[in-house]
Amino acid sequence: MNLPQAYLNRMKAQLGQDFPAYLAAMEMSERRAARANGLKLTAEALSGLRPDFVPAGGEGFLLPEGFAPGKDPLHAAGGYYVQELSAQMPVSLFELTPGMAVLDLCAAPGGKSSQLAAQVPQGVLFANEIVPGRASVLLGNLERMGVRNAVVTSMDPEKLIAGTGPVFDAVLVDAPCAGEGMFRKDPEAVSAWSPEHVAACAKRQRAILASAQGAVRAGGQLVYSTCSFSPAENGENIRWFLSEYKEFELAEERILYPHTSLGEGQYAARLRRRGTAPDRPKLPRKSDRAPLAEAFLREEVMGLSGPLRALPDGRALLLPPLPCALEGMRILRAGLLLGESVKGRFVPAHALAMAAGLPLRQRVELSAADALRYLHGETLPADLSGWCAVTHLGLALGLAKGAGGILKNHLPKGLRML
Repeated sequence: MNLPQAYLNRMKAQLGQDFPAYLAAMEMSERRAARANGLKLTAEALSGLRPDFVPAGGEGFLLPEGFAPGKDPLHAAGGYYVQELSAQMPVSLFELTPGMAVLDLCAAPGGKSSQLAAQVPQGVLFANEIVPGRASVLLGNLERMGVRNAVVTSMDPEKLIAGTGPVFDAVLVDAPCAGEGMFRKDPEAVSAWSPEHVAACAKRQRAILASAQGAVRAGGQLVYSTCSFSPAENGENIRWFLSEYKEFELAEERILYPHTSLGEGQYAARLRRRGTAPDRPKLPRKSDRAPLAEAFLREEVMGLSGPLRALPDGRALLLPPLPCALEGMRILRAGLLLGESVKGRFVPAHALAMAAGLPLRQRVELSAADALRYLHGETLPADLSGWCAVTHLGLALGLAKGAGGILKNHLPKGLRML
């Protein structure tokens, strides 16, 4: 690879005798990978459904050469997330329990957020992305993965945390960085690199860390990660942080290189805030009145409970257990979108069909061929009346409505295969 000389000089000093192994690894092709979605499938179950996926430890798999996830119904159903192996490491550093409140501060496109969500199914995940367009992508990915308990926001981290305060058991800062760990797969990251860019990234990362610490409860965890190898962006930032915020201690630190792992490059450190937090006060969980949504839940849905939030435009949401009030936040979605009231009837949402646990009572299982027809927007024959979830291999692809022997396709047009 044609890497910048200043970068090579630094890496030679940094790696010492391992430098030739690093250079050799950089001449090899990247290994595309995926992660089983723990909300819908175990890694063992994914192995059974896709025997050509090569297990790579934990929930990770190497994808076969030439495999096209965009044409795979199991990917459309949220059975797995395409995510390189090293990128799966930072979330694995957390020590999480199912009911925790978690914040992913720089969350798009959603790989690490969906990984976190699978570990706190009875808790709540706040997933934030400051760039609105990327926040929309984040929301779409969490919806596909079946996440039911996310609050998706698009805010400046400092303003978000000023509103929440220190209410989270775990906070992830997957910081914007110089991308040195992505050089093998991203030529643009190589062309954008310079010592000045690295220094600018390190300065920005310190500002994000300074904000992030304000969201961590006593006894809580903060994981900081980058996909860079630069000491300025990694260890030096952590030493600075520990000198500035002495209530934190370093619990674990890891760095992965292409020559030491099957993936690309990744750095992560887990910090713990000393002390023990008092029990979190419970916020009022009063439901809004939403008669059409309530009736639909009683008659057509199973396994869902919690307070309803009725929005002025007719949409109804099922809220997760919240650690703080939501007023003043720029929210794309809070909890699970159930659907909306339209002209005296309730129309379920795609998100409800995709939610982990298959909450819709009526389901139609499709063959691989019919699943592809559905994903292309086609109607299908079915002896069924009313709303249903269309499934393949037991996982939902989306909504349909049966009438007159026809299954009318309600997959959002933006999600249809071309």
